[in-house]
Amino acid sequence: MSQQPHIRFDFADGLRGLAMLAVVLFHYTQTFWFRRDRIAEVMGVPPLPGYDGASFVLPFNLGAVGVGLFLLISGLLIPLSLTRMGALRFAVSRFFRIYPTYWAGLVVTVAALWLAAQLPGAAWAVTPRDVLGHVSIALIDWIGGRNIDPVMWTLKVELWFYAMLGMAFALTGRRIKWAIWLLLPLLVWLCRFAPVNDFQTIVCYFPLMFAGSWVYFYQTGHAGRVETVLHFIGLLALYVWLTGWGNPGLYASYGIGVALFVAGALWPQLVALPLLTRVASVSYAWYVCHATVGYLILFTLAQYGTPWWAMVAIALAVTWGIAQAIHRWVELPTQRWGKVLSDKLK
Repeated sequence: MSQQPHIRFDFADGLRGLAMLAVVLFHYTQTFWFRRDRIAEVMGVPPLPGYDGASFVLPFNLGAVGVGLFLLISGLLIPLSLTRMGALRFAVSRFFRIYPTYWAGLVVTVAALWLAAQLPGAAWAVTPRDVLGHVSIALIDWIGGRNIDPVMWTLKVELWFYAMLGMAFALTGRRIKWAIWLLLPLLVWLCRFAPVNDFQTIVCYFPLMFAGSWVYFYQTGHAGRVETVLHFIGLLALYVWLTGWGNPGLYASYGIGVALFVAGALWPQLVALPLLTRVASVSYAWYVCHATVGYLILFTLAQYGTPWWAMVAIALAVTWGIAQAIHRWVELPTQRWGKVLSDKLK
């Protein structure tokens, strides 16, 4: 496949901003209230009592909508980066794109857990193995340790997607479609026929991401409309089969994310909003710092009887400010370093 150095998918920014808002609102208005035992376990605090009328109930999983969008967007954009850079330059660029910013978010997360341990009835339970597993991201299931950052699992999926697609891309002589076709039988074997292991919960998401890749092929003229529709539907069906959750409601929520992605690709003006673009610009920095810090803010404010909606507003404002700082002082500089280093490999 020839390189496409000047292609841009501006609608992806609007969708990324929408996905980030969906995820953060899900965590602050649903997860924190409906999974109090899990939040207490992560933070090392007693479960939050009271607030029976807090939050709002939706007929779908807002987090699944956001995660579905994030994965489809990655599937759309990664083929573009691979064909521009090649596997080695792509790997260097992705390392600097992902790890330094996540490490900054991890520092904030550990600091939040330490502060949570100072609350009445709380305990400090973070171990070096917990932190080391999170530092690695991709290898946390093998290093072991407790999950102290509930949202990092999506980054683990992304990193393995980059690694496996990048290797397949190199093996197939920089043919991105061939790389995908090479991986599909492996995914089927890993998820359906290999012994049960944690890796299956990672690669089962790849068909959803490959569905986004076919939108890339269509919009760059490397796939016709019929081919794109057939592959898109087939890959979504494969995703459902490989995950095998047995939860129609969860699939429906991911389906909303798919519908939003398709609508944004076909009618970019729908997501061409300044607010969404602004959120998209710091979405990764916000993603890596919002969860545990936000939960700490919500839990602490609850001790003073703060109305739940005010708690959510304050958590949004504070984590947005932290994200701005990480974006300015860590994300942007390290992205520039990654670009300089990857350019030297041309």
